[in-house]
Amino acid sequence: MTPAGADEWSRRAAEVAALRASGRWLRGPSTGLAVLERGAEEEAHERYLAFLLDPWGAHGLGAGPLAALLRRAGRPDLAADAAVLAEAVVEPLPAPRERRPGLVVVAPRFTLAVELRLRPGAAGQRWPAREFGHLPDPVLVQLTPSGRPTLSAAVRPVSLLDLARDLSAALAAPARAGGAREGRGRAVALDYLNALEDLLGMNPVDEPAARFWLTHVQEMTAARRAARELLAGLPERSHAVLDELASRLGEGLTVEWVEYESGDGTPHVAVLLGRVEWLAPGGPRCGFGLGQRLGPGADPDDPDAAPFVGFYCEDDRLREAVSAHFDRRPHGRHWARRALLPLRPEPRLPVLDGLARRVAESVAMGWREDGEVMERLRAAVSGGNEGS
Repeated sequence: MTPAGADEWSRRAAEVAALRASGRWLRGPSTGLAVLERGAEEEAHERYLAFLLDPWGAHGLGAGPLAALLRRAGRPDLAADAAVLAEAVVEPLPAPRERRPGLVVVAPRFTLAVELRLRPGAAGQRWPAREFGHLPDPVLVQLTPSGRPTLSAAVRPVSLLDLARDLSAALAAPARAGGAREGRGRAVALDYLNALEDLLGMNPVDEPAARFWLTHVQEMTAARRAARELLAGLPERSHAVLDELASRLGEGLTVEWVEYESGDGTPHVAVLLGRVEWLAPGGPRCGFGLGQRLGPGADPDDPDAAPFVGFYCEDDRLREAVSAHFDRRPHGRHWARRALLPLRPEPRLPVLDGLARRVAESVAMGWREDGEVMERLRAAVSGGNEGS
C-alpha cells in the first residue's frame, strides 16, 4: 500500500474537523450508566426498571411501561385493566440477589416477578417459579437482550429490544402534566432508553466515526504503526533535551539513562534528571523524568504502555515517603508518582521535538517546585537507613 501523502492526510483531517464542527463526532459516554461504568451491571438496570414499572413514578408515563411488559408476557387482559394497574406497587427486595428475581410488582389481581439476564451465557432462574405459586395470578418474566427461551414453561421470555421499543413509544406520547418533576423524570427514562440502545447496538451516534474508520482503516493502521515507530526515538531525544535543561537549572545536576523491568518483566527505560548523588552508580537512584516501555515499544492506544513522566525512585522507603507526602499512589516498584505524557503533537514542531520539549517542561516544573522536598525526604530516608 502506498503511504498517504501530506495532502491526503490534510484532507482526512479536514473531514474529521467537519464532522466535529457539525456535532456528529463526539467522544465519551452519553448516558448515566455509561458515565458510572455500570452499563453491564444487572442490578443497575433493575433499579431503572423498578423506576419505570411504578405507575405513579416521576417519569410521568403512568402505567404504560408496566402494561407494555404484561402484554409482552402474554397477559393483555391484565394490561387492559387500568384500575388494577393503578394500584400496582414495586416491592423492595432485601433478600440476597442470587436467590430472588430482579424485582417484583404486586397488584390486587396479579404479581409480576421480573429477572434480568444481560450476559449471553447465563441461563435459568435464580429463583424457583414455585415460590410464587401462592400469590395471586403470578406472571413470571425473564428479560434478556434477545428474549431467548427460558428453561421453565412457567417463565415468559421478553427481549430488551422489545422493552426499548415500548419505552420509546411511551416517551413519544405527550407529557401528562408537564410539570418540572415530570420533566426531570422523563429525562431519566429517556436516559435509560439511550442506555438500552447502547447495550443493544441500536444507537447510531457513532456511525460517522465508524464510517470514517472503515473507509480509511488501512491508512489509519499504517499511521498507528508509524506513530509507534516514531515514539521509539523519544527517550533518546528527551535525553538530549534534558542534558541542555540540566545546565540551565543549576550546578550539580545530571541526566542518566536507566533501564529496568516492570513488575510483569517488561523492559522499560527511565530518562532521569536529578542531583549527581541521586543518580550515582551503585546506590538506589531517583530523579524526575520520562518513563517508556522498551521491548514491544510504546503504545499510545494503551494507557499501561504509553510514555509517561514522573518521579523515579528505586528505594522502597523513599518511594513510599514521596507518595505519602504528595498523597499519590506509587506505581509499581520504580515510580513514586507518574502521569501520562500528552502525545498530541505541537503544530509547528517535528513530533519528537515537541514531545521532548513537553518532557523537559514537566521535569523543569517538578524540579523547581519539588526538588528541595525530594532532597529532604531522601536525606531523611538515607539517615534512617544508616542508623539501622
